[in-house]
Amino acid sequence: MQQQTLRRIVKARATVLLLINITTVVLLYVFIPPFRNITHALYMLKYTGTIGLCALGESFVILAGGGGIDLSIGSILSLSGVMLYFLGKLMPLWFACLLCIVFGGILGGVNGVLITRLRLPPFIVTLGTMFLYSGVALGITKGVAYSGFPQSFGIVGNGVIGLVPIQTIIFVLIFGILYFIQLKTPFGIWVMAVGSNEHSARLLGVRPERVRLTVYVVSGVLAALSGIIMVSWLLTARPDAGAGYELRAIAAAVLGGVDLFGGAGSLLAVFLAVVFITLFQTGLQLININPVWQLGGLGVLLIVVAMSSMRLSASERGGRIWRFFLLGKAG
Repeated sequence: MQQQTLRRIVKARATVLLLINITTVVLLYVFIPPFRNITHALYMLKYTGTIGLCALGESFVILAGGGGIDLSIGSILSLSGVMLYFLGKLMPLWFACLLCIVFGGILGGVNGVLITRLRLPPFIVTLGTMFLYSGVALGITKGVAYSGFPQSFGIVGNGVIGLVPIQTIIFVLIFGILYFIQLKTPFGIWVMAVGSNEHSARLLGVRPERVRLTVYVVSGVLAALSGIIMVSWLLTARPDAGAGYELRAIAAAVLGGVDLFGGAGSLLAVFLAVVFITLFQTGLQLININPVWQLGGLGVLLIVVAMSSMRLSASERGGRIWRFFLLGKAG
């Protein structure tokens, strides 16, 4: 009965976010004239690319439970972009991109090993590696942004197919793959099982440590891919390019209804939450709100949505978990 309730909650969250997105688009269309230009509106979707990939990786980490969180996503994004610049001087740029993606997976794997093998708290580990990776990026660049990338490389970050930005298409494709993995593959089932009840998962033969190590590697890979897209977008490698991305990724996961204790949540709702955050920030930009206040607005929005759409209650399911009730009743 409880599992059925959780499924209904996930569906309700996705439905609510879809309705909110539709309402937001209508409001932007009515009150902000520049948004009425379809080309301009679709161009703004490119902002979903980098933050969306980071949010998907963050969501997988949180879903696997064990207090999982990845605060190093933004730093991996920055360091991968910087490494792309230096590697691009030594080899073809496409091969440098592949190596950067592998490099991001290794950085994520470092987080996973420290957490699963040494049993260190995820918050402390990823907070430490956030500073470490960021410090390395700033150190090897001396805090200077590097440009000089060929204009042709900008097609990934700035190109379009039809009217849709290529980086948005990449985000949608990666989302589709990960959503399929979550719903239809053994690994997706293992992630949800480990996050829901680690003891029961062990009895079924699942190895929680291996699952959690894998999700940190996935998170690192997606952060590195975001870094490549960011460099292509700006044609510049900045050591601070990913600053604050970890918080935006966590915000998208929370707005998408991912249970912070793991084991419950849908990547579909996270996808819709990313779209909503993009629309929200786009609207603020179009009315010339200072970027500092945009972050403040996102924080207020997160609190309001949390208060209005979630009721938290403790229950025993192999330990204390958070159950989200959008239906107004317990299952």
